[in-house]
Amino acid sequence: MRSVISFASLIVVSVALTTVTFDGQQTGQKTVRMHALSPGDTLYVLMDGGGHSIALADEVSGGVVLIDTKVAGWGQTIIDTLLYVTDLPITTIVNTHAHQDHIGSNGEFPGPVQIIAHENAKVSMQKMETFQGDNAGGLPDTTYTDTLSLLEGPNRIELYHFGAAHTAGDTIIVFPEKGVAHMGDLFVNKAVPFIDPENGGSGVSYPETLAKVFAGIEGVEKVITGHSALPAIPGVQGMLQTLTWEDVGEYAEFNRDFLKAVEQAFEEGRNVEQAVTTLSLPARYADYDMERAGVNVRVIYDELRKRADASEFPARVAVTNIERKPLLTPPSF
Repeated sequence: MRSVISFASLIVVSVALTTVTFDGQQTGQKTVRMHALSPGDTLYVLMDGGGHSIALADEVSGGVVLIDTKVAGWGQTIIDTLLYVTDLPITTIVNTHAHQDHIGSNGEFPGPVQIIAHENAKVSMQKMETFQGDNAGGLPDTTYTDTLSLLEGPNRIELYHFGAAHTAGDTIIVFPEKGVAHMGDLFVNKAVPFIDPENGGSGVSYPETLAKVFAGIEGVEKVITGHSALPAIPGVQGMLQTLTWEDVGEYAEFNRDFLKAVEQAFEEGRNVEQAVTTLSLPARYADYDMERAGVNVRVIYDELRKRADASEFPARVAVTNIERKPLLTPPSF
């Protein structure tokens, strides 16, 4: 009989690599830090190696559901890490979106493994070099449009898609009976978000999508983000201090106010640099990281310009007043 160990401590697993660089030098180790979210539960957060993954060991179905697979080459490290708490095989993978640091190891787990993603995420993945030819086995074999349910009872999982934001195929994963949600890169941290317009992301739709998420999902107490640090709770080994559902609501309001300020600058005829320089947000966002503000103003301006060109936005400024520059090379997530 296969077993699952419930624990409330931090496990760090280091796996030596047999990787050789172009000049013949052997390199590094891979390390995954695994945290339990609640004492006695079998839901774990796996950090490092890309975006945060979540693993749920479900004895009833006889398998592990893995949320995101990190960058390529981390599949075996994930398997080895999970062996510390269960000998159940990984039978289901859910991808939060189509970025390499969340889907890179999809094809590295012994089958059969069901891979699930939003239909728009699969479209994006099919265009990626990672999944061409013999690597197509890492593509999702199950997609959904709005919602999808997995498992039953205390380990029930609900998948939601509310519209374009980070990409056009963002999935929010909710464990209703546990009060936990994984937001993927839709909510990385309290900062100006990364928007990927090449994969359908939208700065104009971002606030509305987040507002729908906040209004449409109930019962969540703990929020796991795609990348941000999750500091341990003082005095409790291995437990994580997660964000709250109220943080999601505030983040929706932050993005709404950011968009409103950028729209105002656009309508008043300011160029991108002027819009960034004069950007003013309420004082309650003072602790938000604004590093990507300039990039996102440019993304939003491009969307507004296209809407103005199509007479879908009541622009009161000539588009020639908008200085357009190419987007910066996006980061991996």
